[in-house]
Amino acid sequence: MLPLLLICLFVSEISGTINDSDISRYDTLTLRKCCEKNEVLVKITEYDLYLLDHYKCMDSDYVMDLYNVSAIPLLMNESVRVQSGLPLFCDDIQVNQINSAERELFVSEDKCYDILEAEVVNGTIKENIPQTVALTCNTTEESTKNLPSELKINELKKCCPEGQAYDTEYHVCRISNMESDDEWFVKALNMTGNYIYNVGIGMQCKFDEYAVELPESLYSFSIDGNNLQLKNKEGGQEKTLFQGEWCVERQYAGKGLLVRTCTRNCSGFEAYCVRKCCPQGEHFKVRRCGSYISVCVPDEDNSTLFDLSTYTNPLREDKEDLFDVMGVRVGLQCPAGRFALNKSLFQDVHYLTPQGNLQSGWTLTNNYCLEIFDSRHCPSKEITISGVLCFQPAPESQQDKDFRISFVIITISSVCLALTLIVYCALPELRNLNGLNLICHVSMMLLAFACLARVQYSAVDDVQTCTMLGYGIYFGFVAAFAWLNVMCFDIWWTFGSVRTVKLLRKSASERRRFILYSVYAWSTTIVLTLTMFLLDHYPISLYLDANIGTGSCWFSAVQNTETDWPHYIFFVVPMGLVTCTNFILWLLTARYCAKVKSEVHRLQAGSVGERAKKRFRIDRTKYILTGKLWVVMGAGWVSELLSTIVVSPSWLWDIVDLINGLQGVLIFLILVVKPKLYYIIRRRLGSSQRPGQKDTRLDKGDAQNATASGRTSSTFLSRTISSDERTNLRISGLQAAKQA
Repeated sequence: MLPLLLICLFVSEISGTINDSDISRYDTLTLRKCCEKNEVLVKITEYDLYLLDHYKCMDSDYVMDLYNVSAIPLLMNESVRVQSGLPLFCDDIQVNQINSAERELFVSEDKCYDILEAEVVNGTIKENIPQTVALTCNTTEESTKNLPSELKINELKKCCPEGQAYDTEYHVCRISNMESDDEWFVKALNMTGNYIYNVGIGMQCKFDEYAVELPESLYSFSIDGNNLQLKNKEGGQEKTLFQGEWCVERQYAGKGLLVRTCTRNCSGFEAYCVRKCCPQGEHFKVRRCGSYISVCVPDEDNSTLFDLSTYTNPLREDKEDLFDVMGVRVGLQCPAGRFALNKSLFQDVHYLTPQGNLQSGWTLTNNYCLEIFDSRHCPSKEITISGVLCFQPAPESQQDKDFRISFVIITISSVCLALTLIVYCALPELRNLNGLNLICHVSMMLLAFACLARVQYSAVDDVQTCTMLGYGIYFGFVAAFAWLNVMCFDIWWTFGSVRTVKLLRKSASERRRFILYSVYAWSTTIVLTLTMFLLDHYPISLYLDANIGTGSCWFSAVQNTETDWPHYIFFVVPMGLVTCTNFILWLLTARYCAKVKSEVHRLQAGSVGERAKKRFRIDRTKYILTGKLWVVMGAGWVSELLSTIVVSPSWLWDIVDLINGLQGVLIFLILVVKPKLYYIIRRRLGSSQRPGQKDTRLDKGDAQNATASGRTSSTFLSRTISSDERTNLRISGLQAAKQA
């Protein structure tokens, strides 16, 4: 009995020793990996009578050829032992996702770790983001004992997919012929110790962050778990980049290692930062030839790479190391829309400043982006790079304004101007010198208001039509101001010529004077319009390029900026000089009027005295009417000039806009709605009058000096151009500047 008992104890001891030896072969530096080195883990799902899931290790090349799935294995140190194989003794397998460095790994024959690369459902690959998983037996009791391991799976991000490297010249991942194996990162990053890394692909920065490129030539790197320690080799402070903030990659053409990190502060890395419109690896393809209306598409060849040399080369001449570290931010949000800069236009010429801002004729800003525009499918067959800017949002007062009201008011004024013109052209009694001056003035006002009404009605899509309307508005207003100046001069000259009461002396014939007035008025208008047209199409300076029809049918400028100089040079200043001149002539005429009045009162009764009094009454009536018309035009012009500087309160300028829009109505009331014209029209229509009866009201002089001007400052015309016109874009389906 005793020998039998001793034998049983011996067998039990041997059995225990064997089990302990089986477990002891898994030490704390051992990882049980599900698949062999050249295999990938795939989930197979088949629908038959029952839903069947199982996991299978498949050859990585076979999976790549069959499903186009590129596998990146776990990266680990040589000191880590690897035991391969799916869990043993399992009828059902449970899968758990492993978060990096969060879970403790265990050593067991019924548990393995690997990267789940793909999922195949009934023979079809299902989109699956590779994830690190643990496969274990789905049992309540473990078939073998679990031993804790000192190893953890950490996260390491590559910037580019397998077979690609990062090109710091074009800021994009490119296919590289350089051979790379699993141990390359170990050597490149000087990784020491015991580690396991799950290698992911890509890094996504937030919208307001720049991806800064840190080359190995300037920085040294070391990895601590999921974090990266970097130090500037020129003596900078050491920094820590945490998980998710960085990726590492080999530089294109074998230039060493590169780390990309996300930051909002480029100066912290002494980086030169720019903004790109399209995502990395994409560019703008022009959708409509002759414009900049574009959409982002993937790069198909090297000709559309993000080449910034035209912007960076001029800056390298002054500071060669300015671009050693660069950062790129993707995207540009523009609430009011955006437009591309056409470098063939003078006002659109732009460049980068040493601080990373974009300077153009429109503004100096860091709210921009640069992009390649591909027009190879168009007749021009061009590939260019240009900047994109945001339209400035309209003030709230203009956003809420109903431009249909302005259109109705301007249309009513146009009708009143047309009626005034018909009356003065139809009545021979009114076609004297002053009447002819008035006809020219009112006809030009009608031209300007008619073009303005069309622009106000809706956006003008055709560039040529829009440009013609803009020049029509300009020509009409300038000519109207010129003819008002003629009328003010004529009344001043008339009173000046009768400072002595030699009333029987005749001046030059009215016809000759009208010819001289016409030469002055039309030549001034034509010279100004032609000069602006030539400088618009053949620009020599930003300050002289009116840019009519670009974005809107009036001066395409941002108020009170450098781009607004042409508006002041060609319109505001010349018309202001005319207005001031008219006011001075009006004051001088008042002085002469007082002298003439005193001389007329000293005349004795008689034929000469009666003719002098009659002549004086006629001229004084002209003078008073001239003052009324100056108030209609001049006071409105002065108020609108002030509104370009002072924009509030908005309700006050809305009232001013209303008054200026009704100038045609005011002209009609001043020049047509009066007793004299009423009786002339009645007589022309055959109204009866007793023989020998004289209508003394016809003796009153008809002051035929009239003007009315549309709003002459940028504020009036910008407010009277519809909101669609002001946000006429050159990108995202809207009109491009000078695109035709």
